[in-house]
Amino acid sequence: MGIFKNSRIFVKIFFLFLIVLLLSVFSHVLVAQKVQQEFLRKQAKSITRQIVLTRQWIAGLGGVWSKDTYSKTHGFLSQYSEPSSDGNAAAVFYLHNPALATREISTLADIRHGYNFRVVSDRFREPKNKPDLFESKALKRFQTQKMAYTDGFQDGLYRYTEPLFVKQGCLKCHGKLDQDVKEPMKTILLEKYGQKAFDYKVGDVRGIVSIKIPQQTLVTLLSSIFTVWNVLIGVISILLFYLFTRFMIVKPITQLTHVANKLSEGQIDIDLGTAEIKFNTKNEISQLALAFERLRKSFEIMYRKLASR
Repeated sequence: MGIFKNSRIFVKIFFLFLIVLLLSVFSHVLVAQKVQQEFLRKQAKSITRQIVLTRQWIAGLGGVWSKDTYSKTHGFLSQYSEPSSDGNAAAVFYLHNPALATREISTLADIRHGYNFRVVSDRFREPKNKPDLFESKALKRFQTQKMAYTDGFQDGLYRYTEPLFVKQGCLKCHGKLDQDVKEPMKTILLEKYGQKAFDYKVGDVRGIVSIKIPQQTLVTLLSSIFTVWNVLIGVISILLFYLFTRFMIVKPITQLTHVANKLSEGQIDIDLGTAEIKFNTKNEISQLALAFERLRKSFEIMYRKLASR
């Protein structure tokens, strides 16, 4: 701080004001980031509810069949051809299980709304459902601790995970092979996935719902906080601070310094302009001016006594 030791008082005050202003901006950014995280968390929770309900609905039906169409990217679980009675080509139906439907809906969400989700597990059937590092850590925490969710920011994305528990309807595909999984689903699953992801029971953590939502950049975040009106108010505040400091603090102190110099040179008849200042004023600078006026009168009395000898 040695650089400011000999600086003008206005520079010191303005530098202090600048520090307070920057701290205020930083505080607003932190608050905005917290608000953004809360908003994204609520959005992710809402998406999770829709995913879970959709999966439960599909699981309760034993899967959903589409006619003559399926996603080449995601494929299908099984197919069934129904002969046509009028000699036309046979209709082909494709089976979509909850996991497959989740991936298909996620693709649409990513294309149309910019976010995506998936269900991952440590006992995955499809390689696409293998958890990444963030998801693996969350999955282990859900398996060992009673937590409702985990979230955080990573690589410009808001990451949210929530445990997916096994319900009664899930046992049709993930329960005990010799007890819960019935034909023809049993044969379909064994042919497509082998012995993967069976023997779950109700209440087990099957996996997690993992959601990724783009995070607002710092520039976008600041632009949402500081509108034109905010900037205008900030400029006016700085101007008012400058005028107040310049004319209510710096100028009176400069005048008192000038008076002190004159008194030191022997000019004891100088007017300090204290006639309109009340004796019991609360203004510290005015109090200092009154003190200088008393000092000046003391010099004047002393000078007259010396002159009369």
